[in-house]
Amino acid sequence: MPAGILAGVFLVALAGLIFEVALTRAFSVLLRYHFVFLAISMATCGLGVGGLVDFLLLRRRATDDSTILSLLAAAASVTFAGAVALLFSDPMAVHLTSLAFVGGVCIVPFICSGAFLSHAFARWSHQGGRMYFFDLTGAALGSCAVIIALQLLGATGVPFLCAALAGIAAIVVARRTALRALGAVLAVGALVAVGSSATRPLIDLPHVPPEAGDVAKPLYKELGDPNIEAKIVYTEWNAFARTDVVAYARPDGTWVDTDDLFVYTDGEVPTNLIHFQGDLQEIAQRYRGFIGFFPFVTNRPDRVLLIGPGAGLDVLLALAVGAREIEGAELNPSMLPIVRRYRDFAGPLYDYANVNVAVAEGRSYVRRSDKKYDLIYMALTKSATTASSSLALVESYVHTVEGFEDYLAHLTDNGQVAIICQHPLVQARLALTGLAALEREGLSHEEALKHLAMISVPSRFYVFGPYRHLVVISRAPITAQRSADLAREAIAVGLEPVFLPGAYEVPPYGWLTQTGSIEEFATQFDQWWASGQVDVAPAVDDRPFVIDFHPGIPAQMSGFVWVIALIVLAFSVGTISLLTRSGAGTVGTLSGTVVYFALLGAGYMLVEVCLAQKLILYLGYPALTLSVILFSLLVGSGAGSLFSQSWPESAMLRRSALAALAACGGVIVLVLVLSPLLDATLGWSIGLRAAVTMALLVPLGFAMGIPFPTGLREVGRWKGDIVPWAWGINGVVSVLGSVSAMLAGKLWGFQTVLLGGAAVYALVFAITSIAQARPHWLGRS
Repeated sequence: MPAGILAGVFLVALAGLIFEVALTRAFSVLLRYHFVFLAISMATCGLGVGGLVDFLLLRRRATDDSTILSLLAAAASVTFAGAVALLFSDPMAVHLTSLAFVGGVCIVPFICSGAFLSHAFARWSHQGGRMYFFDLTGAALGSCAVIIALQLLGATGVPFLCAALAGIAAIVVARRTALRALGAVLAVGALVAVGSSATRPLIDLPHVPPEAGDVAKPLYKELGDPNIEAKIVYTEWNAFARTDVVAYARPDGTWVDTDDLFVYTDGEVPTNLIHFQGDLQEIAQRYRGFIGFFPFVTNRPDRVLLIGPGAGLDVLLALAVGAREIEGAELNPSMLPIVRRYRDFAGPLYDYANVNVAVAEGRSYVRRSDKKYDLIYMALTKSATTASSSLALVESYVHTVEGFEDYLAHLTDNGQVAIICQHPLVQARLALTGLAALEREGLSHEEALKHLAMISVPSRFYVFGPYRHLVVISRAPITAQRSADLAREAIAVGLEPVFLPGAYEVPPYGWLTQTGSIEEFATQFDQWWASGQVDVAPAVDDRPFVIDFHPGIPAQMSGFVWVIALIVLAFSVGTISLLTRSGAGTVGTLSGTVVYFALLGAGYMLVEVCLAQKLILYLGYPALTLSVILFSLLVGSGAGSLFSQSWPESAMLRRSALAALAACGGVIVLVLVLSPLLDATLGWSIGLRAAVTMALLVPLGFAMGIPFPTGLREVGRWKGDIVPWAWGINGVVSVLGSVSAMLAGKLWGFQTVLLGGAAVYALVFAITSIAQARPHWLGRS
């Protein structure tokens, strides 16, 4: 087959994955992660819908294949850039909270890319293994390249790079000079935009009007609110987040250079960048009644670990009480450079001799540490980020029961874990999670309660900031006298006791002393919480959904699953009906084909999403975790696909069945060995841990990458018209698989979902085996 076609497949796959991640990053700054997850999932259905477009509109045209592919690549180039320009234009800001608008605009470039790939696979299906290798290799490279691209261009500049790559694809697949010229114009224009974005963004994120509601992030709602005078004074993009330094005018409208600044990560709850000129006594007096200062003042720790110290307020609080050794684990790599950039304003917070802050995921940092601390402190630690690996929402492990066990194991005899949160439901869950960790250590329910303290800001002061609730888990029991002292100290500075063992045990947390278990209390919590049914039971590593309080599946998410399922059903019925009438096969033949490619789409995503979730703690960096997992699986799958291309047609189904069985076995082996192996190597350097991850996933990806291209070769050999439909069904069900993996993980845990992925590959093995014995399956003749 022409080398230009292979290059085009590589470039379009590369551009598509980079665009998907960049789009997710951009929306994660503006909108809540559940909305982003749904919108991008809906958009990537376009990869599957592209197969339908190819069959209905393109396959029957007399136009030669190279012209069709070149025009599709050109269309992808235009829409990669055009979608972002339209979405983030100021006039469209009011529509950014419309799922139909966002998904409808975003789906277009994915349809173009999906139609391009579908058409190429249908035309050269006999070379499916080779083409799939270039497809997956392009995506694998994209999983790494996007990190660099986001760092250099920002999420709104990266789509121009995607447009340039698609323009080059239009050149390499074209035979006609005019089409090559069109591709060149698009590529050069996009590269000019890339160069401009590297120095100054051509497109910035718009301010969202206040009527956007809770879907929009706080920062961009405030910027769009005429009653709030705020301005961004510095911005930095990276693969993890967009970080903005924001200044606010005083109520009288004046701007004062010495007023504190606020640093937002992805437009969420900010961290304070304090104007500090070296006077720690002034800091101690200024924050005397601040709930975040309470655990420092009452504990007076010598050695402190700060998880998520942000812009340095936590460091100042520790310094103000005389802490001799301060460590920190900050997930956002932009935060340290920003604090140092504002050194003259905020002081050399991260450069004091007794302060050592590393860029790391907090839980992972703790597990690799051999030290013990007097205080492990977290304030407004973000417990969920949006990542994309075919659009999985990746939760963190900072606030799970196992996380609290890790923290307790790193406390001194009188040490404490102190967590500040914004929402009372989060406070409830964190309290129960801490109790569960203590009970796992062998304490009875009654004994564990003596290690819990809870303080809150009076509700009338909520308007002054998100630092509202404090949960303290103490290594040593808190005596009744100590509880009484804490109650007096809290009241003296304007705070309210919520639960202090032996001194303040009023409802709802006073019920903890009357109920016999955490589970019983969690069940009765609805009697106090008047805003509907909630689930505040402790989260565990296998189900780490700390900030999701729905007792079951959220209505919006379940509705989306039903919509995708109906699309899959309609797609499948349409496939069978149209192809049966065209003489492509019988209902039985086509049903087997539909089930086969649907299972492959679902199975791959079930495995990929669960592995991304499980390995984030091990690798410690969300962006790195995503890249390593995607790169490993895609490179392995590409190698498996290329390897299968050499198989003779008479043997490929039998060997493909064995590959599916190997994938099933590989997943089961991972379920058995992953946790102990990761625990044993957690202390290794990040390079070695990444190597261990790749060594585990590349062989699995090799087996998982064989059945899909082999299936395309088989149905293409029988009837080429089936290939676009097979591509489409696989693509749409992949989205359903990624969403279902997260929802099933919430209900049953990721270990169970991973075993479900193994079961899917077992079914693929069974179907492929049947296809060998019964020729009407998968269209064997």
